[in-house]
Amino acid sequence: MKCLMVIFLFAFCLQGQAQIPDYYVYLVSGDASISKPGAKPIAAKQNQLVYKNDILILKKGTEITLVDKDAGFFVLNTAGTYKTIDLVKKATKKNNDGVTGKYLKLLFHELLDPNHDFEKFKNENIAGVWGGVSRGDGCGNRIFPVNGLKTSVSSIIFRWHKTSPSSNYIFVIYDVDGKELVKMNVKDTLLPFNIAEILQGNSGKYLWRVTSNDGTCEDEVPTYFDILTIENEKKLSDKLVVETGSENLEKQLQQIDKLEKNAFINVASARYSALVKVNPGNGALLKSYVSFLLKYGFEKEAASAWR
Repeated sequence: MKCLMVIFLFAFCLQGQAQIPDYYVYLVSGDASISKPGAKPIAAKQNQLVYKNDILILKKGTEITLVDKDAGFFVLNTAGTYKTIDLVKKATKKNNDGVTGKYLKLLFHELLDPNHDFEKFKNENIAGVWGGVSRGDGCGNRIFPVNGLKTSVSSIIFRWHKTSPSSNYIFVIYDVDGKELVKMNVKDTLLPFNIAEILQGNSGKYLWRVTSNDGTCEDEVPTYFDILTIENEKKLSDKLVVETGSENLEKQLQQIDKLEKNAFINVASARYSALVKVNPGNGALLKSYVSFLLKYGFEKEAASAWR
């Protein structure tokens, strides 16, 4: 009896593994169909899950894009019959990173499990609260503003990882000549500042750092942020994302990604929020936006967006 039970459990596990899809259909145009062995083909449609034993049939003039759980994707545009298991031999796999990659990954998971709880999602996506993620030789203990942030906002909430067991930090803002404009003791890992008031409305580059007497790894070199006028922020960010009037979702995500990589975090966030609002049924897009907010420590904004 015990032997039979072990065999049953093993078979059950194998069956469960077989049910995990390898891809989903991200885009399809033309005449494409998918069939399981011994079954009639059905028309391929966007967001359809594709399994290892499925067979894809493409007619002439058809193009289909498949995405895996890691945001890697295949584009098939040659007529023919393809076994999913053989796709790696038939097409070049490409990878997406940044905002688009995060969206594609979350779309995969959204199709499998659309009922995420916010706290669970937050724990999966939020930066660690004790010590930063090492980037090169640095400690990465500062979360926001990111190095090189370009913004016109009047208020900034400075955020950093917990590195001090006693939670006693020394927070400093400098000008580019090294003059201390702000120096204060803080018993927290965030500090809201009316930056316009502190800097007396002056734009330009400024630096900040946070250290402690009993901290673990902490970056000694200050991180800089660039305060712009509203006009300059718009002018510089607009140069990065030239509008053509025909931007689809993927193109708009690429624009947000470009803004983020050039440290226009606030502009990128505003665009992301607007994109979510005009795509109210897209759960993966919402989750990718929430993940974006959590990345920079904007937990209240993330919770509000989720609701």
